[in-house]
Amino acid sequence: MKMRIVWLWCLLPALGAAAELTTRPLSELAVYPTYRLSAAATPVNEAQLGMAVGGRIAALPARVGEQVTQGQRLVALDAREYQIAVARAKAQVALIASQIKLAQSQVAQSEALAARNFVSGDALRIKQTELAVRRNELAASRQALAAAELDVQHTTLRAPFDGVVKARLASVGDFVSPGAALLVLASTGAPEIRASVPLPQVESLRAAGAWTLFASGLEVPLRLLRVSPLVDRAGQAQVAVFAPLREIPVGLAGEIRWQGRQAQLPPAFVQRRDGHFGVFVKTGETVAFRPLPAAQAGRPVAVPADWPADTPIVDAGRFQIGLEPAGGAR
Repeated sequence: MKMRIVWLWCLLPALGAAAELTTRPLSELAVYPTYRLSAAATPVNEAQLGMAVGGRIAALPARVGEQVTQGQRLVALDAREYQIAVARAKAQVALIASQIKLAQSQVAQSEALAARNFVSGDALRIKQTELAVRRNELAASRQALAAAELDVQHTTLRAPFDGVVKARLASVGDFVSPGAALLVLASTGAPEIRASVPLPQVESLRAAGAWTLFASGLEVPLRLLRVSPLVDRAGQAQVAVFAPLREIPVGLAGEIRWQGRQAQLPPAFVQRRDGHFGVFVKTGETVAFRPLPAAQAGRPVAVPADWPADTPIVDAGRFQIGLEPAGGAR
């Protein structure tokens, strides 16, 4: 790293300060910033549930705040209309099956007559074609029966996952259309912790080795799952998703804290000399001013990564070294 170094004499007769200079190692002075972000525990799944078929609600046992298990009945429609459709489809299947038996006997009879030249080949082929048509009709009617039976199953809405009923948007007796939301179900499994991270803090967040959620008196260690590659245009932030390492309730809100890994010097040690901000470092009997280009007055400054932890930073007496002329300091 290119640095502008100003060498000073240790013995400054005019000030008599050299003998009073003391140093402290960089590792003793360095501070590590703590970052904070608002965050909340959100369910992994939160679904608006509706019916696949329309009808009148006959039963709605689910209540707001009630815990349900996967497969539990939540809503039941009046299924009589769909049960009639199933009976009709079954009758159609039976009818076509009977027609196939008749067509099979006719084909067998035609084949016997054709063997004795009592029936032409064209007449035999007609009977065989009629049998093939009936068989295709049977396949189609069986599919219609399966669809009707599926509609009957769809008149009952069951929980797709373990969760809690968050909202109930209909009541018994309401007529509902297919797809209309009736319930809001939030999963009760381990939630995800989500936070919006400003772009300048994303790198520090990724580099941190530990993250903690502070909420309602709790301190919950977290594990970073992912950082969304998408940047919110308005807030210029990315969404970070964490997993809690202990059980917490869904909806818990607080703040995520983590400590940065890049060492910083307190602003009290940053001085301005010859128009540049930096710190004084003492090596042996000499004192050097090391500029810190990123430094700003009154703010901690990041220490370059190539500075050793035992770098001796001038502590006592640093304000008397090479004072900048009046009007030069900011």
